[in-house]
Formats: sequence, structure tokens, C-alpha cells
Amino acid sequence: MKGYAQIIPTTTYIPESLKIEKILGDPRYVRLLENFWFFSIILNRWCFIPQRVIIDLESVPFIRGTNPEAGAVHDYLSMIDSNPVVSKKIAADVYFEMQEYMDSLEKDDSKVRHYFNKAWDFIRRHGKTSVVRVWFNYYHKRKVMATYEEITG
Repeated sequence: MKGYAQIIPTTTYIPESLKIEKILGDPRYVRLLENFWFFSIILNRWCFIPQRVIIDLESVPFIRGTNPEAGAVHDYLSMIDSNPVVSKKIAADVYFEMQEYMDSLEKDDSKVRHYFNKAWDFIRRHGKTSVVRVWFNYYHKRKVMATYEEITG
């Protein structure tokens, strides 16, 4: 542990960026090279995604991959043995929370771009979260340390 658990943030927080490697021959999946820590206000706790977990980051069609950190958190919380184990609704709520946090870190250099980006971020966040709330056949289907073969087989 990198000492994050001793600090209790007052807001959603991701202290470091994702460190990943692509799975050779399959551009959909990546493997975490280091533990990925995040603090969720909704969960009211620190959590981490363990090193070597295989995830797809974000798989919502048409807007795939626009927020990989939020996608990684949602992928993890959707696994049958995540820590904590949460409902599909809570996993979607934390996904929205993480998207909102990551979007808040973006810097805009003009007022026009700022308002356009804020409107687009709002639509994208709500659209993606709505999809994961109702999408079928993914939630609690795999274990955290599943192999690539188990995931794709």
C-alpha cells in the first residue's frame, strides 16, 4: 500500500494515473501494471484495483474509451469478487462519480470551448451511465483475477 488509506479525502480522488499494457493481439483488453487506487465518496472508502487485472476500460459503443480511469473502476466493481462487492446500481453510480471527477480535471483554454466541453461531458456521462445501468450479461460474470482465456473463452 502506498499510504493512501491513511488520508481521507473530502471528495472523490484518484492520486495516480492508470498504468496499463495492451494485450497482444486483442485491442479491446488491457492489463494493469500497478495497483490503481481511488477514493469514492459514494463508497466512502479507498479501494484499489489489483495489479495484473484484465479490463476493457470502457466498452460503451460510440463513446468508448473517453474516460479510461472511470471505465477501469466500473469494470472492477462489476466483478463478482471486487472489494467491496456492490450492486449494479452502485457500480454505475461510482462510474458516474469517477467520470465527473476526471472531467473536472480537464483544462479549457477558451470560454466557448469550456461551455461546449461542459455540455458534451454532461451528455456523455449521463449517456454512458444509463447504458451500463441497463446493459445485460456483464455484471458479476467474472472474477477479479480471471485470465485472458477465461474472459474471452
